[in-house]
Amino acid sequence: MKLKLLAGAALAAVFTATGAAAQVGWYGAVDLGYHWPEGIEGTSSANAPNGSPYVWDFNQEDDWAGFARLGYQLNDNWRVELELGYRGGDIESVRGGTTNAVVGLCTPGVTRTAASPVCGSPDGDMSTWTVMGNIIYDFAPGATINPFVGAGLGVNHTSMEVLGQFSNIPGTPPFTAATGPAFQNLAIDDDDTAFAWQVLAGLAWRATDRLNVDLTYRYLGGSELDFASTGTNTLQPGVFSGEYRDQSVTLGLRYSFAAPPPPPPAPAFEARQFIVYFPFDQYILTPEAQTVVTEAANYARGGNATRVVVVGHADTSGSQAYNVRLSERRAKAVADALVSAGVTQTSLSVDWKGETMPAVATGDGVKEPLNRRSTIDINP
Repeated sequence: MKLKLLAGAALAAVFTATGAAAQVGWYGAVDLGYHWPEGIEGTSSANAPNGSPYVWDFNQEDDWAGFARLGYQLNDNWRVELELGYRGGDIESVRGGTTNAVVGLCTPGVTRTAASPVCGSPDGDMSTWTVMGNIIYDFAPGATINPFVGAGLGVNHTSMEVLGQFSNIPGTPPFTAATGPAFQNLAIDDDDTAFAWQVLAGLAWRATDRLNVDLTYRYLGGSELDFASTGTNTLQPGVFSGEYRDQSVTLGLRYSFAAPPPPPPAPAFEARQFIVYFPFDQYILTPEAQTVVTEAANYARGGNATRVVVVGHADTSGSQAYNVRLSERRAKAVADALVSAGVTQTSLSVDWKGETMPAVATGDGVKEPLNRRSTIDINP
């Protein structure tokens, strides 16, 4: 149980490490990483000699991928972006089922025999450019670690270049002169553009107020692409049609062009009065009076007060001359306590009024607790 509580507290600390809000405005990003194409299952427009279309998997090797993004942060949680992506890689294999007499492509121009039946990979590569409009939701905007999900729509432009030698059964020699030309090749050099969609998810690490590091997973799909082929002699598959699917993981830098949001304004510093009360015929600060002095000193220091005025008072009990001296002692006692609490001597002024400015008007010789006081006026 304790371990679960600690883990939960640590996770909460990560997501609330900063209270900063997302920066509304434009941003730019670049991502680099790796992609795993699922290949294209292409079906030919023309039939094989057995009357069925060719159904071949055009498999592409895993390779690097790169993306450039221009986006706009709409609010704390939502952002939209325009993304340009590139995915490349060599052709790894072209293989099909066993329903056709010709079920794949091997390395072109290589004579295979029963003693040397290795098929080998055809020559060629496939490159894909995508332009996507993404919408992304941030779960913890402004936090140190921010999970996000998103989706995008756009277009996929794929180019395919393939040159391979027809093979009747993968792993066995191709057609020989007894049944036709020694080498019967297929060539594809075509490109096509189709509708595309993607889903994405990841984590963003807030490096600075403007810079985020994005770890992003993308899954790309779309409608069918068409690639025209040219075969040898009677082997003419025509146009291969199939859908492109791909997964990728990238690490990227995202920089906000918008200025960081300003810090919240400091509370306005206003003039304020504190009152310190004294027991009858005393000028020593009681614990309650010391608490008021400390509060007044903190307020003065927090607001960088330029003027602090302390005025001592007395009630009407006793002679006027005595009360003047008593109010002086009370004012000086409070002033000394303020200086000890950190108020600068240069901002402090001290005065005393005796019994001439009572808080509560009374007759002569009246012991009034509210009149036995020192006031502390703090001004900006």
